[in-house]
Amino acid sequence: MWYLDYMFLLKKKNFEKSNVLGCLLLFLTICSTAQEQLHTLNGPIINPQEKTGPLWIKNKLIKEGVFIAPSYSFTNDYDEHKQFPNIKGLFFKGLPYNGKQTKVFCWYGLPNGLLAGEKRPAVVLVHGGGGTAFPEWVKKWTDKGYIAMAVALEGQVPGERVEHNTGEKLWPGHEYSGPRRIGFFEDVVTKKLEDQWFYHAVADVILASSLLKSFPEVDAQSIGISGISWGGILTNVITGIDNRYAFAIPVYGCGFLQETPHYKKLLAGLTTEQQQFYLQNWEPSLYLSLQEQPSLFVNGTNDFHFTMNSFTKTYKASKNEKYLYIEHNMKHGHRPGWEPEEIYAFADYIVKNGKRPLVPKFKGLRKKDQLVYECDEKATEAYLYTTTDTADWGRDNYTWQQTSMDFSKTGRIISAKLPSNTQAYFVNIRDSEGMMYSSPMRMVNKK
Repeated sequence: MWYLDYMFLLKKKNFEKSNVLGCLLLFLTICSTAQEQLHTLNGPIINPQEKTGPLWIKNKLIKEGVFIAPSYSFTNDYDEHKQFPNIKGLFFKGLPYNGKQTKVFCWYGLPNGLLAGEKRPAVVLVHGGGGTAFPEWVKKWTDKGYIAMAVALEGQVPGERVEHNTGEKLWPGHEYSGPRRIGFFEDVVTKKLEDQWFYHAVADVILASSLLKSFPEVDAQSIGISGISWGGILTNVITGIDNRYAFAIPVYGCGFLQETPHYKKLLAGLTTEQQQFYLQNWEPSLYLSLQEQPSLFVNGTNDFHFTMNSFTKTYKASKNEKYLYIEHNMKHGHRPGWEPEEIYAFADYIVKNGKRPLVPKFKGLRKKDQLVYECDEKATEAYLYTTTDTADWGRDNYTWQQTSMDFSKTGRIISAKLPSNTQAYFVNIRDSEGMMYSSPMRMVNKK
């Protein structure tokens, strides 16, 4: 309408040149305001012509309304599976799948002792492959004083897993479920974006976050996210789309999956078109530079799925405040993935003014291969981990040797001799509260 009015004014007889210039300025101002409105909608300006990449994905999700709290209802149908009295089930409205409306099941838990009118920090929990919304995981967080919501991302509801004719044991579903995951992005291209599992999983987690923000007992500025394995992959992608999170804790899952032996093989099994779609739209490394929240990256030295080369590269690509927890020979699984106390200590640091993680900072490799690191405060323990074999990151039995490090008088400088033939190394330190944090893995330059 404003455009037609402007053209009408231009055609009027005896229209003053100064007024023409004034209208032109008004026209430009309106255009600029429209651009600013796009910019303030939870992120940067999005080009509507873009048909690939993170901003295209984000634009689609914004249009789907995932940043608005969905309708929901609590349910008592699965109380026999909830295990804990401070947890209850709920369904919220998901995105349409194959033209039909979906509902998403969650376990929602409140910390004991929550007072009327009180607000607490919260966390969204994103399960991995073979997993579901685990009430034990919710309880782990509520015991730490957090409100927690675990989201079932493959249309599951609580119950015993049933063996299907494929031999795979699956969690029970329901009539309003969305898609299940099919291998490693095997449904991309073969299905339109809106019906792909990963798209729905991303949308479901963001919708859960929007729902959490709407609850009066939740501190809306203190909502974090933690995902395990596939949930870690999702966490790295989601936090590049949704900048509302106070913190992120991806466990195992990382980016640069095409450089891990396991996922490189799975990627090779896709068609060329599917490979291209994944690398242009869903590879987590695409989203790292778009993240804004502090992160704690968690992994084990010998993880078969998320190997140290890609995991380290993911950590280094993150531009925000970041910390590392690398556990020697950490097992891969949901329970091992939510057990480390450092996860909860990091969340406390961000939203409860807790103690900042102690970071070992590399100072250099000095004479006689003496490796030196420095800490901001005194560490109580320090260990150097080295390996002489990085030929195949996909082998889960390659060896990391542990060496105790020496302390300076202040306890802030730690050092150790780097063993001969070392190809890669990192350092773990413990602080005065027993929390362990890591340095990023470094490769030894071959002369």
